[in-house]
Amino acid sequence: METSSLNQSTRRRRRLTVAGVLAVAAVGGIVTVPMFAGAQPARQLNSKTTLQQVKVGKYGEVLANSAGFSLYVLSTESKGTLHCTSGACLAGWPPLLVAKNAMITAGAGVKGKVSHVTRGSKWQVTYNGWPLYTFVGDSGPGKSAGENIVAFGGTWYLAHAAATTNSGTPVKSVAKSGTTTTAPSSGY
Repeated sequence: METSSLNQSTRRRRRLTVAGVLAVAAVGGIVTVPMFAGAQPARQLNSKTTLQQVKVGKYGEVLANSAGFSLYVLSTESKGTLHCTSGACLAGWPPLLVAKNAMITAGAGVKGKVSHVTRGSKWQVTYNGWPLYTFVGDSGPGKSAGENIVAFGGTWYLAHAAATTNSGTPVKSVAKSGTTTTAPSSGY
């Protein structure tokens, strides 16, 4: 009985600690996201997927997956080389995966080159050479909680839907007028 009450007490304290960290992070502007927050359920790999353009607040029109979730790129992966390979990185930044030989299409407003890189036995969708990811901290479609987070060896940026070049793909800053601007990256 004593062990059971200690376990319950320990579990309760851990839940309160996690809630407290999230509250402090929200007030301090620091992004701290537990692995389970906003997590998207695992789904079967699709034999086709469509990239689409969605309006995301001050960032304007960004790239989204078929479900409307914002898509991100990691600054160190501009040439299609995968650097987000650890379990922790993949848990926080799920790659946009499709079955091999899947049809990947671009919806209205998506102007860049859509392709893929091989990740294990699957394809990871790329845009202008950048591998694409979602972020578990995005609570729903059209959210941008992952923008400008420095983690896993680089900085995470939303992807511009209308970008036609590798260097123009990541959202790097937002001008005062509310229009999105980019800064050159290490080319493609």
